[in-house]
Amino acid sequence: MSELVDYYRQRAKEYEDVYYGTDPHRQEEQALMANTMKTSLAKRDVLDIACGTGWWDRILSETAKSITGLDINRDVLKIAKTKEYMCTTRFQVGDAYEPPYQSASFDGALATFWLSHIPKAKLHGWIDTLHKVLKPGSKIFIADNTNIPGIGGPLVTKEGDENTYKLRTLKDGSQHMVLKNYYSTSELIDIFGRHVEGFSEGNTFHGHCFYWVDYEI
Repeated sequence: MSELVDYYRQRAKEYEDVYYGTDPHRQEEQALMANTMKTSLAKRDVLDIACGTGWWDRILSETAKSITGLDINRDVLKIAKTKEYMCTTRFQVGDAYEPPYQSASFDGALATFWLSHIPKAKLHGWIDTLHKVLKPGSKIFIADNTNIPGIGGPLVTKEGDENTYKLRTLKDGSQHMVLKNYYSTSELIDIFGRHVEGFSEGNTFHGHCFYWVDYEI
């Protein structure tokens, strides 16, 4: 976790550059993701886990009732706090594995590009923890990257480790080995099906650049 925090601390000022790329596949899926997210979480009090620089919170604020952004990294939150939002939005420093909220505090949850950074051994525990701070009937939208060879650095495996990693290079030339796990549609169904009754392929999208899950508890 400390290595991941340090990577995003150093990447904070260039983090959003990726959203302005010219790849038509990415831009099309990025727009679809934004619209799906806004529809799914409309009029809800949303907890955004590992919210980063608030890029997606700014978009979600067009339809959400309120947003609480949680991130362990103060540097990205400084950027998030400079943006303008269209609903009540606040940010808090905190651990995504131990969110500092009481049970049933929210009726919506968002997690963008966080699932892939969770060690597989902690994945199911994190989902249970997230669900505990949500009310019955809450909507959850979780999105991440698909694995595109050659994009975002080489994929690295380690002997005896079930996780995969990406070797990322920042603009200053520094390199960082970042935990990055990727999931197929069938794997997502298996993972979330253990926590959500009736979770199926209809709760997933798996495109060229992104995947997401969209479900209710």
